[in-house]
Amino acid sequence: MKINDEIAVLTCDIIDSSLLSVDELKNYQQIIESLGDERILIRPQFYRGDSFQLATKPADALEIAIKIRIEMKRIHEKNDVRVSVGIGKISTLNENVLFSTGSAFEISGKNLDQLKEKKLNLLIQTENTLLNDELETYCYFADVIINGFTKIQSNIIYYKMQGLDQAGIANIIDVSQPAVSKSLKTANWQTIERFMKRYKTLINQNYGSND
Repeated sequence: MKINDEIAVLTCDIIDSSLLSVDELKNYQQIIESLGDERILIRPQFYRGDSFQLATKPADALEIAIKIRIEMKRIHEKNDVRVSVGIGKISTLNENVLFSTGSAFEISGKNLDQLKEKKLNLLIQTENTLLNDELETYCYFADVIINGFTKIQSNIIYYKMQGLDQAGIANIIDVSQPAVSKSLKTANWQTIERFMKRYKTLINQNYGSND
């Protein structure tokens, strides 16, 4: 990763964090800070207690954003996380994401403030206006689905995103395979998967692959 490379910055804010117990908030912070995902380029850093920022490669940003929201809903389904994704360049690189600069950081931070106005919990913005319009439309549809995830559905989707099949998930959470299948269908997970696939196609067309 070098100066002027394209990067995706995720600026996040826990919604209604006051509803979480001290232990629940601490647990979530520990989960996020210890995310063992090799695709994360700059580690998550919390500020103001309920807000945090991290950076990843552009093509991986949507999946990471969904994981961040699912981790919260696994703890407390009435809570959620606003995630503003900004894709752009790096100007100043620092191991502490809060001290790095560039257009990606500016876009991400600025748009976090717009999420309440747009009534969205997920927004992906780039320096390409046409691409932004398409991604924002997808985000509105996806947000309605993710907002409705229950704690049980979020737990199943968590393992699904780890690459487990339905039988494997059923074994871990001690339910039947048909119950897992029904939960994924009820959660409209297939729609989110199609969005993630389309997102990667669009990003690879505009920014190249992760390789």
